[in-house]
This record gives sequence, structure tokens and C-alpha cells, in this order.
Amino acid sequence: MLRAAECLVEAERVWVQVLTGVGQDQWRLRVPEVPEGPGPGPLEVLVRHHIARDLALAVELSGADPEPVEPLEPRRDLAAVAARAAEVVTRAAAGATDEDLLWRRAVAVAVAAHEVSVHRGSVNPLTEDLARTLHDHTAKDHDRWRELGYFGEPLTPVPADVSWRDRFIMSAGRDPHPLWDR
Repeated sequence: MLRAAECLVEAERVWVQVLTGVGQDQWRLRVPEVPEGPGPGPLEVLVRHHIARDLALAVELSGADPEPVEPLEPRRDLAAVAARAAEVVTRAAAGATDEDLLWRRAVAVAVAAHEVSVHRGSVNPLTEDLARTLHDHTAKDHDRWRELGYFGEPLTPVPADVSWRDRFIMSAGRDPHPLWDR
């Protein structure tokens, strides 16, 4: 597998892990805008959009219709449906050759997982390896990532002892601990 595909697989795994921790009372929680997302709004809307984006990407990567994913009922098993969509897109990513597309999706999924996790009061869920790889890849062309709308202005200064998770999130122009610093 390409390194980009491995990052997408790991980002999707983290995304699903974050969603399995969402309580029934948290689906209406407002989350900020994320790359490739529908805009700021309820978590439920973001997750439904993410599922549709995963399935569309699977078609784009493989050229074939993905396996059907169960229809969505309001907030019922939404995390399970997202997990199934993640399986479909990661299977398609394994044979993909469009590295740029895989990198963009991996970054979008990682940022979304971070935002959902911290806005429900949890910690940054990204693994150090995933965060470091995404940071190293995007640092080479930060302006391009900003032009694409994935990143804002980086938060600086970055402390020397900061984790790779926080370093990546700060380079994306996002607060790694938005609810804790207040």
C-alpha cells in the first residue's frame, strides 16, 4: 500500500473510534467546519456527510459501485454505518494510485476526528505516527493546503516539546485543545 493509503486507513480507524464513543445525547453537538465537510453544524449532519463522501470516494478510487451500506435512520447505529463506509473506502484505497486524493482525504478525516473528539470533551485521538506523517507531508506545501481550504493560518509559536498530534493540528490552523484553554 502507498503511504498515503496507510494514512487514510489509520485516519478512518481513528474516526470510527471517535464515533463509537459518541453518546445518543451528543449527535446534535455543534462542531466547527472541517475540510470536505458540510460546514459548521450538528455532529449528525457531519457524520452523514462523511459517510456519503467515503462511499463516493470508494467509487472514484475503484471505478466500481461500492457494496451497499445500510440506509440511515435518525441517529440509530450511525457510528456502525460510518464504520461500514470506512471499511468500503479503505478497501478501495488499498489499490488506488492517486496519492494526492488519498492524502487530501486522510488529512480531512484526521482533522474531522480531532474536531469531533475535542468538541465532545475528549482528547486529540490521532496517533503520533499518523500525526507526524501528515505533518511532514503537509509541511512541504503548507500554502497549497491553505489554498485548498484544508488549513488555516498555523497557530504559532509551536512549543519545542509539543506532541506530533498537537503540532499537526496547530499547523492546520486549529486549536489542539479548544475547550481546555478557556
